[in-house]
Amino acid sequence: MYLASFIALVGSLLFTYFEIPLGAMFGALIALLVTAKAGFTLALPKSTLTGVQLILGATVGSIVPVQTLSKGYPILLFVGLVLCMSAQVLTSYLWLSKREKWSKYESLLGAVPGAMAAVLVINENHNSPSSKVIFTHTVRLILLIIASALLVSTDNSPVPGPAISSDNLWILLPLLLAYFSGLLLDKIGTPAPYMVTGMLATMFVNSELPSYNFLVPTELVFIATSALGALIGIRLKDITVVDIFSYARAGIIATTLSLTVTVVFAYIFSKLIDKEFIVLLMSWVPGSVESMTVAAIYLGLEPALIMLSHIIRMIMLHSIPLGFNIYEYLRRHL
Repeated sequence: MYLASFIALVGSLLFTYFEIPLGAMFGALIALLVTAKAGFTLALPKSTLTGVQLILGATVGSIVPVQTLSKGYPILLFVGLVLCMSAQVLTSYLWLSKREKWSKYESLLGAVPGAMAAVLVINENHNSPSSKVIFTHTVRLILLIIASALLVSTDNSPVPGPAISSDNLWILLPLLLAYFSGLLLDKIGTPAPYMVTGMLATMFVNSELPSYNFLVPTELVFIATSALGALIGIRLKDITVVDIFSYARAGIIATTLSLTVTVVFAYIFSKLIDKEFIVLLMSWVPGSVESMTVAAIYLGLEPALIMLSHIIRMIMLHSIPLGFNIYEYLRRHL
């Protein structure tokens, strides 16, 4: 279990040394993929994702003032998010069903943007889980991570935060507060619960105790980014060459369609509201909340807004399993 974490960290250090964009993430990802293909059995501690979410959430909270929350989430931004997401699903669904000749069920699951966890729940509960659906979401994840790395490579701003020292170990206070608060949100099924509590706890503790200046040390951000890469690597380790040749075309085209829709909506709404095109693009792109938050932090964009946009999207998409179960129940009993 801890071997995988060590291998991931070594890969991250190596890629970072050679100045590869998002080296901490890609180094861990590739190191675990190579190790898994060499025949080693790899697993990560169950707490890995929790740790990643806490640190990334706290990082956002430490660089964003609490006054930001008073502005709320602009209604026009929410409208754009819903319209963009609907168009992403529609275009990918039409391609997968009409051109790739997938079933309506598989086309719909393959078209859902950036909600692999929700899709996995539905897919695994189905009588015949579809490998093509999982692979389509995997291709989307890989392409978006590569796109994030290319964006980050154009920016030279360092990750916020000082080097670790006894002075900034006070960050453990909001992290502990966020952890116990996150347990409650996790119980009620909130997507990325520890990112939410990590951000809020650090924001409020910083506002109430400004003299302590709670900042997440750079080393912790590096470890969290490495752990995120490890989590993705573990998820991808079972992909076979057969899968790649069978479904790569469908996955690439579906992802390209989703990204094209996102670019169009981000451009249109950047003209309607006071938000930069790149901020809207990062907010609405169909990627995982953790990956997009990492990219936002490295790019020095609006990480709180971007993170909240993805969490709102995930809340809507994670309602899919409930809706699907209700549909199945009604279909069988009516």
